[in-house]
Amino acid sequence: MGLFDKVVSGMVMGLAKTVDAAAIPGLVSQYLAKTEIGDTAGVIARLRQGGLEREVESWLGPGPNLPVSPEQLRGALGENVLDQIVALTGIPPEKLLVLIAGYLPSAVDAMSPNGTIEENTPPA
Repeated sequence: MGLFDKVVSGMVMGLAKTVDAAAIPGLVSQYLAKTEIGDTAGVIARLRQGGLEREVESWLGPGPNLPVSPEQLRGALGENVLDQIVALTGIPPEKLLVLIAGYLPSAVDAMSPNGTIEENTPPA
């Protein structure tokens, strides 16, 4: 299960507040693979292209992670990707954006201990 999968699965099951930070790396990949983004590297590229370069660099680098707002995510991801994720999860877009904004910085940080994304997707 990839990182985004674990995050979204936790949200879907109502466990978003209790997801162990150590378990977050490995959740993103499977859901992203079902969207036009494709994987975590794809979401990073999309966020950078969408004007969130400073935020993304803070997640990849050492030091504190800059926050990202739901509105920033909506603009950077685009409605098509958001609609795809909503269709996969069944979570309303506004709630989904809040949840992703809350988890994405620490998830990317955890997946990039050496400053680059390390997809950590164990076999299903």
